[in-house]
Amino acid sequence: MKQSLAADIVFVGITFVWGTTFIIVQNILGKLTPLTFNTWRFLLAAMVLFGWQMFFHRKRAAVHYSRRLVRSGAVLGSLLFIGYACQTIGLLYTSASNAAFITGLSVVLVPILSALFLKKVPPYPALIGVVLAAVGLYLLTTKGLFVLNRGDWIVLICAVAFASHIVCTARFTEQYSSLSLTIVQLTVVAVFSFFIGLAADGTRVVDWRTLASPEAAAVLLFMALFATAFAILLQTALQKKTSATHVGLIYIMEPVFAAWTSVVFQNAQLRVSEWFGCALILAGMLLAEWPVGRRRTQP
Repeated sequence: MKQSLAADIVFVGITFVWGTTFIIVQNILGKLTPLTFNTWRFLLAAMVLFGWQMFFHRKRAAVHYSRRLVRSGAVLGSLLFIGYACQTIGLLYTSASNAAFITGLSVVLVPILSALFLKKVPPYPALIGVVLAAVGLYLLTTKGLFVLNRGDWIVLICAVAFASHIVCTARFTEQYSSLSLTIVQLTVVAVFSFFIGLAADGTRVVDWRTLASPEAAAVLLFMALFATAFAILLQTALQKKTSATHVGLIYIMEPVFAAWTSVVFQNAQLRVSEWFGCALILAGMLLAEWPVGRRRTQP
């Protein structure tokens, strides 16, 4: 129980980093295309972790990269890439609020996929927490207004991919080295982003003048280290300590932290319904932590 709670606290910290850096990423995308940004963000993250592995675990590195591990890491990397790519493409045809809401619906998909593929049915407080968090997300991101359009179906693929990534991580992380598994999936995202970006954006993917500018370089390094390398490594390692449903519920806090950041740094004004949505998401998280079926043990 203590290990699970500690893991959940770390996941909240990861989500805090993702949510509060949303403004930073939004600003840098005015200079770099999304695929260019993801190419170098994930490649730098993979290189940092690989360098760490070679320096501290050099003797065991070759053993860590079995064929099964590489296949599993490729699956995780492909799901992660599909999620980011569909989210970006979907934003061309739908609103940011719709995209945020539909992406957050992965919290509803995680327990369903866990029951189907991991044979793990979440306890009823966690399921109730999922429903509360989904309603809260709707109020926070859509302001009570939601109209489906064609871009929403593309973003829905993103939600399925992110939910599948969480569930597959829960399955694979128990079998392989967390560090090696993370390096492989980050490399796969970088490779897919590079070649598809090269086809879509041309030489902008390797525009060294823009990439080497102080602002772009600083953002890329920060996001590669803290929001990618360490964040995904911790996710891969700590999902051994908690359930996939808990992870999905915690990740839904990302738009909450993003909203709070916009209030602090951009003087944004949240409506009553949006504050209520934040409260419902927090209530859903707390409910998921509610102990079930605990019995007193005799000394």
